Amino acid sequence: MTRITVVGSINIDLTNYFDDWPSVGQTVTALETRISLGGKGANQCVAAARLGGDAVMVGAVGQDGFGDDVLSRLEMPGLQCKVDRVANTATGMAFIDVVRTGENIIRLSAGANGVLDIDMVNAHRDEIVGSKVVLLQNEVPVAASLAAARLARDAGAIVIMDPAPAPVPMWGRDILSAFDIITPNAHEAKLILGSEPTTLAEARDAAKAICETGVGTAIVTMGGDGVAWSSNGVTGDMAAPKVDTIDTVAAGDCFNGALGVVLSEGRPIDDAIQFAVCAAALATTRKGASVSVPERGEVDAFLAGFG
Repeated sequence: MTRITVVGSINIDLTNYFDDWPSVGQTVTALETRISLGGKGANQCVAAARLGGDAVMVGAVGQDGFGDDVLSRLEMPGLQCKVDRVANTATGMAFIDVVRTGENIIRLSAGANGVLDIDMVNAHRDEIVGSKVVLLQNEVPVAASLAAARLARDAGAIVIMDPAPAPVPMWGRDILSAFDIITPNAHEAKLILGSEPTTLAEARDAAKAICETGVGTAIVTMGGDGVAWSSNGVTGDMAAPKVDTIDTVAAGDCFNGALGVVLSEGRPIDDAIQFAVCAAALATTRKGASVSVPERGEVDAFLAGFG
């Protein structure tokens, strides 16, 4: 059993590329505009499928043209859609601005993602309980994520939560302990712990502290610096490979999808992290969200030369 089920968000991304950030009140012309598939859930699912997983997408879109569009974009080898169409609700949207350094600002409109509920999740029980790994994020109501986590855990699946966008206030132990693995970035780690790690050594300490909330494994992502983790009492860190970054949108989603693929294959957590770091690094060398995800062969070749 190597199925990876993603329960989460599906968006249409409207991405504009600029030389630099505009000032308040300034009108600037975009260098390029792209319309593409996005949403942290969809990005993770595409990553899982492209990287060799047997991926299933559980989520919701509107009964609108954008909903038709995203469903057609999710038609790819290795990916099954179990997506509900919601009447009188728009498909989720993300409005993304990217500057030449690769930094981005994202504004979200939840749309149908915001109405994904426990009943809708339970309707896809068979897909969830038949999975080796279940991937979650915070772009759908937390009640839906917790329902998926309960089903998955009861069936023996590994539950991975990417707590992004960061919930404010941050979840307490009662919610954090519902997940087997949590993958916060430095800012999200700050919301959990009260202080933000700035180095890999600090991130390793942060991961260890996060595990004290009841999570078995914490992986703190530090962007271009790399990642640090604590898993069942064992800590470690890994520098990211140096690449020519042009767009960091969805790099974290690629990391989580890649992590899920390797764990679904029964491989150790450190192997999964190294593979995920390389996949995410490659994703930053391309524009776009789900379209930036590399193929499995690319990551395997890149990994062979890493380090």
